[in-house]
This record gives sequence, structure tokens and C-alpha cells, in this order.
Amino acid sequence: MSWWRRFFTGVTETGDHVPEPGLRTRYFRGQSREMSRYIAELPGRHPAFRLIHHDAERGEVMLEYQNPVGLKHDVVVTVYALSPVRMAVDVHAALRGRMVDLGWNQKLIQVIYDDLEQSEFQRDTEVTR
Repeated sequence: MSWWRRFFTGVTETGDHVPEPGLRTRYFRGQSREMSRYIAELPGRHPAFRLIHHDAERGEVMLEYQNPVGLKHDVVVTVYALSPVRMAVDVHAALRGRMVDLGWNQKLIQVIYDDLEQSEFQRDTEVTR
């Protein structure tokens, strides 16, 4: 998704084939259920987040994020089990009620990825799916 499109839709997604390196899918080693539980505990580490729903079976965590300006974002973090010890983490962030994103979604995605990289899960740099 191009910067221009993200600006006017208020939606930002990570993926394997995005031009910005900060928005690429991150791969980790470990068990996907443990990663999903770790992400669900994110509001305890970052008070700007609030847990809405955690579906451990599907590896989805729904969060609400309030940025410093007071605008709210809806965030879905999905953990994909690629093998028993390897997983991919993607994020979908949408600015609630606004159509113009000034880079806030990308910043909150970076907060999530930075938190995951500081966890006990080892980052996997191999990008094959």
C-alpha cells in the first residue's frame, strides 16, 4: 500500500511485499500461542494500548491504541504459525473515524515490533514462507 493511499484511507498494513522496510512482516522463532499471549499482554507494558479481544486459536489480538493527540486506532495483530517453531507477525492498523493518517499508524506498528524484538522470542531474518 502506497504512502499516498495510506494517507487518505487511514489504514496501514504490514506485509512481505511493501516498499517500506519498517512495514515488512517480522519473523520469529518460538511457539505461536506463546507469542499471541505475549502480544495480548502488551497493554501492561504500554498503557496507550487497551486489549479488546484475544483469539488464541486463530492467533489474533485486537487492540485499541490512543495516540498522544487523543485519536484512537483499531489494531489487529496476527500471528501465523509457519512451522512448530517459526512464526510470522503482521499488523493491521486503522485510524478510527478519520480519513487522514499523518504517519501515526506506522509509528504504532513500530512500537509493537520494537516490543516484540525486546522479548524472549528470537527474531528470524530468513524471509521464506
